[in-house]
Amino acid sequence: PSSDRRNRTLAGVSAHCTRPLQIPRARAWLIIIASVLMITLLDRMTDRNTWFGPAYLMLIGFAAWALGWRTAIAVTIVCACASALVNGWHIYPAGEASPIVGIAMRILAVGMIIALLDNARRSYVREWRLARTDPLTGALNRQAFFELAGADTHSKRWTVLAYADLDGLKQLNDLQGHAKGDQGLVTFAQNARAIIRKEDVLARIGGDEFVIYMKVDGEVAGGIVAERMHETMNRTSSATSSKLRCSVGVVIIPPGPRDLAQEMKLADELMYEAKESGAALAIATLYRDGELIGIGSLQIERAHE
Repeated sequence: PSSDRRNRTLAGVSAHCTRPLQIPRARAWLIIIASVLMITLLDRMTDRNTWFGPAYLMLIGFAAWALGWRTAIAVTIVCACASALVNGWHIYPAGEASPIVGIAMRILAVGMIIALLDNARRSYVREWRLARTDPLTGALNRQAFFELAGADTHSKRWTVLAYADLDGLKQLNDLQGHAKGDQGLVTFAQNARAIIRKEDVLARIGGDEFVIYMKVDGEVAGGIVAERMHETMNRTSSATSSKLRCSVGVVIIPPGPRDLAQEMKLADELMYEAKESGAALAIATLYRDGELIGIGSLQIERAHE
């Protein structure tokens, strides 16, 4: 069903793909606490005819957008108590209506604003995520991959960039139908996601091409991880169909400045070398010598039959 596929898509988003415009919770709370204190202090320093309602409302709106409706309600209660502590039950503008009516109207207005902002926030997050995921496999799409991996311009850790190509997808589609081919892609993505960590990046960047981007503890660890990924991806993909195998090109990248476009090019070249050897794994370590960027020792391993 489309709803199930929608849920799988959202569940497959990498942990890196956080909500846009979201301030870290600790920072958001710091802003809220500091703002409450500042607004309350200014409210205390001025006379009762100076209305700080819009300032409190902006703070409540910020809480609703950054932290959700529950936090916004809590901030509303705090702001109401702070205002009552400073001004008593004086409602500005007072007018001829009773204070109870004024309070009720404010509660209704603030509640509607919180509901609207929370709904807008949820819709924005949902659409932002869907725009960056592959609807079939639930993996990130090409745009999301370059947004996330491209932001890592200087890494303090070793990194593995694996470029995987599913061999035989076209033949599988021709012989058994596109539904079978789609199921092979879905199975591959599910199992690839199962062997990486939550913070690692899995993206589908072409019809039968996937990339995995992950941090490792060193060059040796990168090679071990690459071999394990290649073995597992071939074992799980071949379980779906004997026609569907996986060729992988892996670049192990040392700490330092990053050039994702160059690294992707090298991983792609390695993948084609692996493909020529038949569902193989081609591993190389990236090195930098001044302006020169190239690969060191090349290791090619064929998949176990």
